[in-house]
Amino acid sequence: MMGEDTACRSRILVVDQEDWAREFLTSVIKLCGYEEFKLANSIDEALEAVDACSYDLIIIDLRQPHHQRLIEHVRSHQPGTRFLIMVQPRAQVRHMVYYEEVDIVYKPLSLDETVRKIRHALRQKQLHQAEEEFRRLKQEALRIFLS
Repeated sequence: MMGEDTACRSRILVVDQEDWAREFLTSVIKLCGYEEFKLANSIDEALEAVDACSYDLIIIDLRQPHHQRLIEHVRSHQPGTRFLIMVQPRAQVRHMVYYEEVDIVYKPLSLDETVRKIRHALRQKQLHQAEEEFRRLKQEALRIFLS
């Protein structure tokens, strides 16, 4: 039950200029039980949102003008943030698959695939945070032991 509570507090930012995509993703996010999310229809809006608070997952359309600027900004200021990149089926996305925190979903969006990818991204974020905390505690224990 604790994992579900943690998942419901995950922060999600959706960046897409198409109303139907933002509406669809709003429904999917609510269906998954996530309550804290924000919608942006431009990179400038998204940058303002990212500067105002941190996000666990950013869902962004690859066709969004200047999407790379947002990704680079988030990677430098919030390095643990996960990305779900929405692409057209024939889009060239080779450069995106090299980022550790990036996953891809194809438009038109499928409910099942979108739900699965959102949940997976947020689980990966939580796993990464738990690993970082474990490493920190291990280092602290070693420091105390050697003192």
